[in-house]
Amino acid sequence: MRILIISFMLVFFISCNKERNCELPTQIIGTGEIIPNALVSQPLITWDMKNQEHIIKSGSQNVFNLKVSFDNGKTYDTIDFNQYTLLGKYARGSCKVTFERDVTKEDTQKKYFYKIKIHQCGTCKTNRESMNWVLVPKIPDDYNVSFTIE
Repeated sequence: MRILIISFMLVFFISCNKERNCELPTQIIGTGEIIPNALVSQPLITWDMKNQEHIIKSGSQNVFNLKVSFDNGKTYDTIDFNQYTLLGKYARGSCKVTFERDVTKEDTQKKYFYKIKIHQCGTCKTNRESMNWVLVPKIPDDYNVSFTIE
C-alpha cells in the first residue's frame, strides 16, 4: 500500500512539474479591428452563449447585459452600440490556455473574419473556457461575420 501511495505521489509531482514548464504566449484582448483597451464583462457562461456565434449590434440584442471597461476593469459601462459591435464565440482548451483573438475586415467581400487561436499546454484534465467577447467599431448592416477557431 505504501508503494502505491508513493507511486501516485510521484506521478502527481511529475505531472505538476510539467505544468510549471508549460509556456504560453501572453493573452491579449486582440488584434486587427478589435478595440485594444476594451475589456468586456465576463458573466457566467450559459448554454445559450455556448451554442451561438454572437454579433451584437444593439442594446436589445445584448440579452446577457454585457458591459465594457476602458480603464483596465476598474469600471464597466453600458456599451454604445451606435459606435461599436460586440462579437463573441465560445471556445475551450485544456489545462493552461490562452486565446489569441484577431478580427480583420475585407471591404471587397463586405465581410469581417473573427479568428480565435487556442494556445494550450499541460496534462491536467481541467477545461478552461472563454466566450472571447471583443468590441469592434460598428459593423455595417450589409457586412457578414465569419468565425473560425484553430
